[in-house]
Amino acid sequence: MNKTPDKSLQLSSYLAPKHWPTWLGIGILRLSSFLPLSVIHIIGPALGMLIYRLASSRRRVARINLKQAYPDYSDDQITALTKASFRSLGLSIFEMGMAWFWSERALKKICQIEGMEHLEQAVAKNKGVILLTGHFTTLEIGGFLISLYLDKPNAIFKRAHNPLFNTLMMHYRSRMGSELIETRNVRAFIRGLKDGYVTWYGPDQDFADQDIVFTPFLGGIASTLTATAKLSRITGAAVVPFYPVRLAGNKGYKLIILPELDNYPTGDIMADSARINKVIEEMVYQQPEQYLWSHKRFKKTADNSPSIYQSHL
Repeated sequence: MNKTPDKSLQLSSYLAPKHWPTWLGIGILRLSSFLPLSVIHIIGPALGMLIYRLASSRRRVARINLKQAYPDYSDDQITALTKASFRSLGLSIFEMGMAWFWSERALKKICQIEGMEHLEQAVAKNKGVILLTGHFTTLEIGGFLISLYLDKPNAIFKRAHNPLFNTLMMHYRSRMGSELIETRNVRAFIRGLKDGYVTWYGPDQDFADQDIVFTPFLGGIASTLTATAKLSRITGAAVVPFYPVRLAGNKGYKLIILPELDNYPTGDIMADSARINKVIEEMVYQQPEQYLWSHKRFKKTADNSPSIYQSHL
């Protein structure tokens, strides 16, 4: 019996005028991919500062998150770091075009990698690897770059609200690996790990409707997915942290791979989940200007009390 094709993933389903703005945006992104890295590093931050000026609600969220993470910073320091994060956000838009449209050869030319031996040691166990990372603004290009060094890569993704953008995202991200796995598709995640795949996973967002506990993160208490520990326990997969760094001076990118988490998981779900947050937190503090501070990471509270975003009204 033939499987009925998913029309939501067919580009021909998105020719109506309401989709034209998205098509225009993708066209501009495609054109920008022809620009040299030096030019992208000029217009990207400029776009980021425009977003900073216009997106007041996101600017406010970023400031609240940063004040919590850096309680000793002055207002001027918080403002400077907020602006830096938005410049990084602007760059990430053009980096998406690079990731989607540049050749593998061109991407490898601007990439350095540190700690590859840690990943190779974990892969050699043939039990799969959870490649743990955070939602940095370098997320898109970092995911593509690390996939260039892997034989069996998979990636977890969250469906975009815009259906056309989601279809295009899935199309171009398919370059990253063998399978794109939606966040809720636990069976596919487990299957891939048991088959020895290295699976990119960024659990540092507010997934309030999934299996969570509340643990410390960036100066606050955040809803924290228990999935990392549970999947590692079920499959025997190693958990290897990594994060991409955008280098200054148009020198490209560095992928930093850290040693596999030892004695993980322990069976204590609170401690195991807190450890994941701690690992991501340490990566964030290494490159704070490149983290996605504009996300409402602390929206859900353990006692349903008002979040920091409400209490700062």
